[in-house]
Amino acid sequence: MNTQEIRTHHAAMVEELGRLTAAVRDAEPELQRDARSRLAEWLQAVLVPHADEEERTIYHAAAQLPQGALLIDAMVREHVLIKRLVTLFEESDGAACAAYGRAIFETFESHQRKENEMILPLLSDAPRGPEDESAGSEHAHAVGAPGHAHP
Repeated sequence: MNTQEIRTHHAAMVEELGRLTAAVRDAEPELQRDARSRLAEWLQAVLVPHADEEERTIYHAAAQLPQGALLIDAMVREHVLIKRLVTLFEESDGAACAAYGRAIFETFESHQRKENEMILPLLSDAPRGPEDESAGSEHAHAVGAPGHAHP
């Protein structure tokens, strides 16, 4: 998958997460449970597997580059933060649930910009060997790929 396809997929994820978190925030009290369930399902089916996949593929490749090691360490720490916010979202309801949902969105949106603007160019500019080719191809960011369904 090329970097433009990854950027397009990231944009779709940010858009969907924005829509889902806004639905939780804006839902009437009697409808919030349904909106919360849809967001919780998406977080577990799409966002968390996406982060895990990145760590195995593009993050692994970028961390091997001298100029990428510290950046990747920081990005993995953001994955930990995002997953912690997902847990807090799942443990909450009402206004707290909506607030944690929005915090996930804001953190993820910022995180995706760093991936698109720092990690992808870093990998694009790096010399490529045979082992690098497989790392990029495993990062299956296609809509509909396993773990990346968009309900």
